[in-house]
Amino acid sequence: MSSPSLTYPPVRGAGAATPSSPDIELDIETVSSHKPSPSEPDDSHHPSSSSTGSKAREEKHTHGIFGHGHARREDAADVAVRAIADGDADPLVLHISDEDNRHVLRKIDKVLLPLTMCAYLLQYIDRSAMSYAAVFTFRKDLKLTAEDYAWLGSVYFIGYLVFEFPGMWLLQRLPISKTMGTMILGWGILVMCMAAPKNFAGMAALRTLLGVTEALITPGFVLLVSRFYKREEQPLRVGLWYSCNGAGSFVGALLSYGMGHVHVNGMRPWAWIFILNGMITTVFAVVFLCLCPESPETYTRFSETEKKIALERVRGNKSSLHNKIWKWSQFREAVCPWIDPQGWAYFIIVLCICIPNGGVANFLHLILQSYGYTAFQTILIGLPGATLQFLFPLSASYISRRWPDMRCYCMMVYMLPALVGSVIQYSTRKSGALLFGYYILTSYVATLGLCIAAPGANVTGYTKRVTVGGMVFIAYATGNIAGPHLFNANETPAYRTGMLTCVICFAAIIPMCGALRLWYMRENRRRDKVLEERGQAYDPAEGDFGDRTDMENLQFRYAL
Repeated sequence: MSSPSLTYPPVRGAGAATPSSPDIELDIETVSSHKPSPSEPDDSHHPSSSSTGSKAREEKHTHGIFGHGHARREDAADVAVRAIADGDADPLVLHISDEDNRHVLRKIDKVLLPLTMCAYLLQYIDRSAMSYAAVFTFRKDLKLTAEDYAWLGSVYFIGYLVFEFPGMWLLQRLPISKTMGTMILGWGILVMCMAAPKNFAGMAALRTLLGVTEALITPGFVLLVSRFYKREEQPLRVGLWYSCNGAGSFVGALLSYGMGHVHVNGMRPWAWIFILNGMITTVFAVVFLCLCPESPETYTRFSETEKKIALERVRGNKSSLHNKIWKWSQFREAVCPWIDPQGWAYFIIVLCICIPNGGVANFLHLILQSYGYTAFQTILIGLPGATLQFLFPLSASYISRRWPDMRCYCMMVYMLPALVGSVIQYSTRKSGALLFGYYILTSYVATLGLCIAAPGANVTGYTKRVTVGGMVFIAYATGNIAGPHLFNANETPAYRTGMLTCVICFAAIIPMCGALRLWYMRENRRRDKVLEERGQAYDPAEGDFGDRTDMENLQFRYAL
């Protein structure tokens, strides 16, 4: 394959490029958009006016959706801006051909997709290993009551919740790839240790620590995806690794089926499930630490030309790639619903998904076993459900990639099978109908995957994106903590309280997704009107590495 080529037209101010040129300008001084408006004079080549011109441009670009703003000099901390500044002293213009773009995209996909997909697959297998162990003699050997088992499901997410915001702070301060690789290594070791406990206390301690170590994987991957991929490319990539929940369920079932036949050194078969899964994860952690890239400008497998292409690809996201300065103004914008309601909208939607998920994830195999199947039959009959759990988010992410303004509609549509499945589980005890309801119940994972991807696509400003991501995962953890306790042991096998909760939560999500789409549409129209009143126009090609939020940037448009 031929190496990518770049064409460098003359620097602006040399008389070759005009303000209306579609070229991409690497303007380090202003950290601003790549294309000035036609009405903005370019006086950068006049020495006497360079200072005032720079100041005017900077003030213009920080003039946000609220009609006021101030220059953010700390934006120079953004790593993308520093990288461009280090590579070129003068502002240059890059022409990126489709061939160059595809070449770099393939190179990114070849390393990031296998790593993120494998990590997510192993995370799900390791987190769910207890539910497979439960169909053997796990509960009997550890002398667990039904309430003890429910708490083992909850304490994982207590650790997840406690570490969420400290972990997000670490992701802003430390290298993401190395931090996540270390966490993967830690949870692999913890999973192997889960073969050792003899009682509830020991297993609860390990499950809590497992939640701590796995807390950063999803938000970390969302940040990585936003660094390497365009907004329109992100849903498919997030969907690919998120769909590995279903793949993990499938692979985990096969591994558990095999380990269930192992009787060595007097160890119970369920103990070997933990040992094998933990060993695989530990080996993978070393591979992840060695191969995972940190950001486009530091990826050693990129040539200098490819680094520039990779940076220019994501300029159109209109967001900072990485800024180590915590900005309280962005934090306030994220958590104040009267400024921007989308953070709390996703919080409530994810909470309503994860309250049912907390029960379903821990009790689904026990529910299936209650239909009258043996331990090994339960594992095998669950495989079609695992396949659907893989296909639901994958198909939703493809639709969102193919039709970018269908995301909220996808979130609504994929809740319908889950709603029908939970109604079936609640209302009938006919085995055929129950099995059908069991298979379609997990379609909600597609909506959850789109919600997890949302901060990377519809939220800009690095601190704000990290904060909204943290809110999403706090809702994720809180719902999963509460969920297992709604599946009462005295209601087995119907678990009517738990299934009624599923019906209510799933039904509530559909109108909330519709309301969120209406807000996005109204906000996009409002920005068009404001620009029109100012005599400006929306330019979808305009890029921005400045650390401005989506509410500050009039050129930002929300994906619907």
